[in-house]
Amino acid sequence: MSTLGIAGKSSVAVALACAATLLMPATPAAASDWDRNCYSVSAPYKGISEIIGKAGKTRSGCTDATISLQRHRWYGWEEVDWTPLESGTKMAWWTCTGSGTYTYKTVVSVDYNLATYESAERRLTC
Repeated sequence: MSTLGIAGKSSVAVALACAATLLMPATPAAASDWDRNCYSVSAPYKGISEIIGKAGKTRSGCTDATISLQRHRWYGWEEVDWTPLESGTKMAWWTCTGSGTYTYKTVVSVDYNLATYESAERRLTC
C-alpha cells in the first residue's frame, strides 16, 4: 500500500480544485440580471391566422435574452419560433396552417438557458 507524501496530497488538492472550477456553471454579471422583474412574459394569444407570444425587458440594465414560442406535442415541447430580446418588447409567432388545437407557451431564456421564465400555457385552435 502506497501513501502520498505532502507534495502528492497538495497536487491532488489542486487537481480537485481545478476540476470543481471547470464543473461550476457560468454566472451572469450580476445576480440582478436574472431578476424575474427584468422581463415581462405574456401568455400566447391567437391573432387572425397566427399564434403570438410576446415578451419584453422592463429595464435597460437587464441581460439580453431570447424569446421562444413553444407548442406541446406528444413527444414534448417544440420550439416553433424564436427571436432575440435586446430591448423593448418583441414577438415570436407561428402561422397557423391546417387545423388542430395545441397548448402553447412563451419562454424567455437568459444566459444560454441558465435562467428561463415561462408564461402561462394556453390551448389555442388554428
